Amino acid sequence: MSQYSLHQQLHFLFSERNPEALRACLNHEDFQSFLTEHSLVIPVEKLVLAFTHSSFSHEYEVPHQELLEFFGDSVVQLIVTQELMKLYPNEKEGKLSKLRSSIVNEKTLAKVASSLELNRLLLVGKGEFKKELHLQETVLSDTMEALIGKIFNFHGLNLTSEKFLGWLRNAVPNAFNMENLEHYDVKSKLQEATLAKYKTLPRYTSDPAGEGFLVKLWVNEHLVAEGVYSSKKIGERELARRALENSQF
Repeated sequence: MSQYSLHQQLHFLFSERNPEALRACLNHEDFQSFLTEHSLVIPVEKLVLAFTHSSFSHEYEVPHQELLEFFGDSVVQLIVTQELMKLYPNEKEGKLSKLRSSIVNEKTLAKVASSLELNRLLLVGKGEFKKELHLQETVLSDTMEALIGKIFNFHGLNLTSEKFLGWLRNAVPNAFNMENLEHYDVKSKLQEATLAKYKTLPRYTSDPAGEGFLVKLWVNEHLVAEGVYSSKKIGERELARRALENSQF
């Protein structure tokens, strides 16, 4: 058993940059510990793909998680859709679609990933590790989707659904509450308000700002609110919420 955690081993790799140090990271026992803790049967050499960020891939010429994350997004969408149809069999499609969007998004998936401490298993490049990229919501959300994709590949839909829904409810107990729409659907509410008052839609602009984005909200060609956020979507939603809470409309 290694006395070093995966991220301690990463530091050795950053300084040594040799095949042995790379193998020690890619086959680290922390991956097997995660599998054992969650009763999953996946070869470590297959699981590690879900935790390999593109920055690590570019530095060490190993496959990265992006295609798996793309696949996992579809699996998560399917799992959540099935659960919503079970919970609300008589609800309208439009409302369920909005509730699904309030669940399958960067912020919620990052909460699930954080509750599982997936950041401890993330492989990122040297510069990105110093910037704590492995703690950012976008990266955690992508990794959560990649992990779900990998679990699906080895365990199928039923067990993957059971695992994801259990993790989701543990991290976000009220995730499936219909009342969440009141808070989530703020952009639509702001659109309705600006159309009624100005006969125009709100406009959002964004520019890179460090590791995030400077997002601005414009209404009737006036700057209403601005802020720096980890993603454009989160920024737009938060600015819309601020505008409505400030009773500007």
